[in-house]
Amino acid sequence: MVGSPVWPDAVARLLRDDPPASDVHPALVLPPAQLAGRIQHALVGEAVTERQVRAHVREALEHGFDAAVVPPCWVWAARDEMRGTTGRVGSFIDYPHGSSTTAGRVGEAASLVDAGVDELDCTVNVGYLLSSRLPEFAADLAAVVRAAAPVGVKLMLELPLLDARRRERAVQAAVDAGAAFVVNASRGAVGIADPSTVSYLRRSVPPSIGVKAAGGIKTIEQVRAVLAAGADLVGTAAGVQIVTGRGQVPGSLYSY
Repeated sequence: MVGSPVWPDAVARLLRDDPPASDVHPALVLPPAQLAGRIQHALVGEAVTERQVRAHVREALEHGFDAAVVPPCWVWAARDEMRGTTGRVGSFIDYPHGSSTTAGRVGEAASLVDAGVDELDCTVNVGYLLSSRLPEFAADLAAVVRAAAPVGVKLMLELPLLDARRRERAVQAAVDAGAAFVVNASRGAVGIADPSTVSYLRRSVPPSIGVKAAGGIKTIEQVRAVLAAGADLVGTAAGVQIVTGRGQVPGSLYSY
């Protein structure tokens, strides 16, 4: 089992002073199984096999997760396993570092759409921002979003690596690019998803753009806190353990 989150007990903080029931966010009180529809069930790691992908899809269907997110090379297998259901298949573009050329990222986006993906999460080239190359950063995001149409793109903005001014520029570039969602980070190694960052994103984008929380989410308490802070979706590899309370949580706090 992983350790406790590195941020304070946000759930307890949100519930302090015993507010009236009508003022309590539903995510703080609903049973874990009823939050499954907000979870994107992710399968990431080394040497992922077809058998693992198909089992992962079956888990997503069994528990009612929002989507089964799988490595790009296995979208076809996930799509096959989803046949005859209403389940959704997601995948990643240029994961985890976001350092491919724009042409490569555009090609990957287009190929995944052709493979039948329903959901796309895309890293960003944070090195462009850190090098004060905002035009290149913005143009890259816009090109990827265009290439993925009509599938919406969730842009993983790597906010823990940015100062306040660069955070604002990253968010604005994502909005201008036509992102469907903004995401705080790509994985726990970049930064653990926390309520304050999620709240910042929710305040910073228009209502038409969703907010997804990702990075080191391993417990139901974390899920409750980020949803209450304004997240629409949660990305995690620990969805089954979160909603059932059973089994071993995969990876560490610093993995996806």
